[in-house]
Amino acid sequence: MTLPKHQYFEDPAITRLMGMMVALAGEVFVLKAKNERLQRALKKKKVVSDRALKALDQDKDLQAWLLEEREEFAKYLLAPILEPDVAQMRREQLFGSKADDRLPL
Repeated sequence: MTLPKHQYFEDPAITRLMGMMVALAGEVFVLKAKNERLQRALKKKKVVSDRALKALDQDKDLQAWLLEEREEFAKYLLAPILEPDVAQMRREQLFGSKADDRLPL
């Protein structure tokens, strides 16, 4: 496999790991912000209490959803490492797997 066009580190695995970390960091920030907004709104309107939220830890439907979501999240999180870059796949489609790195995209 040839090196991807956007190779920031000598080792392509490090570039993929960095992409994974940036994607994960962005996802974590968005989720934290949404969660905080939701909890503040629900508490302000007295729709839900901390006790009610804690009680959901025993909810079987929630547990099933969490298991399914964990699998999907792990798949998404590890994609930059386990799957070739989309740009790299397209390059190989156009020029073959033995393409010279000097060939333009």
